[in-house]
Amino acid sequence: MKAGRLFRQDRLILFNTIRATFAGWHDRVIAAFMLVAAFAAVHAWFVDHPWMIAAWTALAAGVVIGFGAGRLVRTRLAFHAFDGLLATDALHPQTRRRYMTAWHGVGLALLAVTTLIVRPSLLVVSVPGYLAGVMIAGLTGGVRMPKRIAGTARPGWTLRAWSHRSIAGVAAATILLLLLLPARTLGTNALMAVVGIATVLLALPLTSVDDAIVHFMTVAGHGSRRIFVHHGKGIATFLVVSAPGCWIILGPVAAGIAAAACVVMLLLLTLRILAYRLHTKRFADFLVSILAGLLLLVAYSMPVALPVLTLAMLWQLQRRGRTKTWLLV
Repeated sequence: MKAGRLFRQDRLILFNTIRATFAGWHDRVIAAFMLVAAFAAVHAWFVDHPWMIAAWTALAAGVVIGFGAGRLVRTRLAFHAFDGLLATDALHPQTRRRYMTAWHGVGLALLAVTTLIVRPSLLVVSVPGYLAGVMIAGLTGGVRMPKRIAGTARPGWTLRAWSHRSIAGVAAATILLLLLLPARTLGTNALMAVVGIATVLLALPLTSVDDAIVHFMTVAGHGSRRIFVHHGKGIATFLVVSAPGCWIILGPVAAGIAAAACVVMLLLLTLRILAYRLHTKRFADFLVSILAGLLLLVAYSMPVALPVLTLAMLWQLQRRGRTKTWLLV
């Protein structure tokens, strides 16, 4: 009974969150379209590749999903144990095990259904991968940073704040151009690959977003555009400096690749900001990961639909985000 109370409470919270997120019929239509497109893109990718490649991919995906689910369930149990209404239930060892078993049963069922839709023969690797990920999450769950260090060292916050400045974009673009100078001796294909990979690696830190700042600016009355300007100076400057620099050093093709990579990073930054206006950091990061993966799959399998799907995502998040402005919670 105790395990049932914990599970039913979180299940009710989850259902209410989903119901609030997709309150209108148009929200549900867009969500259904995105879900069908995601399944179609994933199915097309797995079917088009040899079984061995698909199996390794499914195994890796199962491990990642299992690890994430394991950490999420343990985090939720920790909340119940310290701040929840059913703390006595969450502190009971047998109840904790039943709670974890119930949620991982849901996770395994969803993964199995997805695998059967995508490619049924991969079920023999995706399910063991999920279980392995759960075991890894359990073994690493006790690894924590010492409180003395965690309370004094905040390099991540400092770097994140600095990455929003224009000087950070200039510095990253300068590093990129310096790295590309000796790469001119490579072949054309290798050189273009280096340009794309280096641009993404240097631009990715510039897309960091502080969820607390986004939430504060939202409830203080700032719209998405103002929040984006605050966080996007670094990546915008990086684009302005790196694309012309690549044109001068390597030609227009390299400049186009660098500009395209920067646009992708700008889209990632926009998705993070819009998601943080709506949800907590954990759920927003999960949502952005799902949306980014969906866009990558659509870009690979159905590139014609990519602009429409991207605009639909941004419009939906922006429309719902407007209701959070000036909303003090």
